[in-house]
Amino acid sequence: MIRSLSQIQELAEATEPVVTAVIAPEDPEFMLAVKDAHKSSFIEPILIGRHAAIEKAASKVGYDLDTTRILEVADRQAIADTALDMLASGEVEMVSKGQISTSYIYRAIIAKMKARKEEAVISVQTFWDIKGCDHLVLLTDPGTNISPNEREKKAILNNALQIMPLLGYTCPEVLELVSDSANLKTVKNPFQLAKTPVIKDNRGSYTLLEPRILKKVLLGGSGNSVDLNRLPHILLVPDLNTGNIVAKLDFFIKDIVRVSCSYTSMGPILLPSRADIAEGILREFVFGVALVAASKRLADD
Repeated sequence: MIRSLSQIQELAEATEPVVTAVIAPEDPEFMLAVKDAHKSSFIEPILIGRHAAIEKAASKVGYDLDTTRILEVADRQAIADTALDMLASGEVEMVSKGQISTSYIYRAIIAKMKARKEEAVISVQTFWDIKGCDHLVLLTDPGTNISPNEREKKAILNNALQIMPLLGYTCPEVLELVSDSANLKTVKNPFQLAKTPVIKDNRGSYTLLEPRILKKVLLGGSGNSVDLNRLPHILLVPDLNTGNIVAKLDFFIKDIVRVSCSYTSMGPILLPSRADIAEGILREFVFGVALVAASKRLADD
């Protein structure tokens, strides 16, 4: 079982470079992360977007693109569609967002999922590496679904259960957080997963815990200080606002390091925000590479 991001790093370093479609890498900070990931042999990038803008960003960070494949695509939706076509066909193993609105990528993902006759519910999986905690903690969905209904909650959990076995978690604990997104205190009527069991098929089983209020989960038994060392493996957040707030606690708590992706049946899709610095974006590249390597290893077993 992978318990920390240092183990993620080790797994990524032990694998071959992952062919990665990089969508609109037109910002120097993002391009620096691409350069570092390429130089460290984590990825073999294919850059998709406006050639002139890509070259301008690369020049600012001293990235020589002479041996790097660049696909000239001007239209923003076409850029995202091209990357997802390449992922679905197997031409690339991973996709990463650059300087482009996430909505273009979501539309491209949904189109592919419908074409593949899959349930078109996208979700983001954010992992916390917490100092003192003996496992990674997955929060979902902090990035896509505004106020998920029963069907969407089931799909979000299924997406989480798809990624956890790759990291060695065969029967993760699942806790549904219950909270009012406005003040994180008032209890809503909880969505009872136990009443509508999630399909378990080849993703393995899970242990469903009783729903709890967010404040009680974070404060633990102390009542007045945040206790993160006993969190379950998966936290299912009630809505987008709550997810956004909880996932970004790493800004305020120094013992948390965060990585995120949207894992699909086609492979991982990285969605760094425009505010992320190169160090954080590189960490997400490393995370995605490790997921690709783990997926291959699981398929070979």
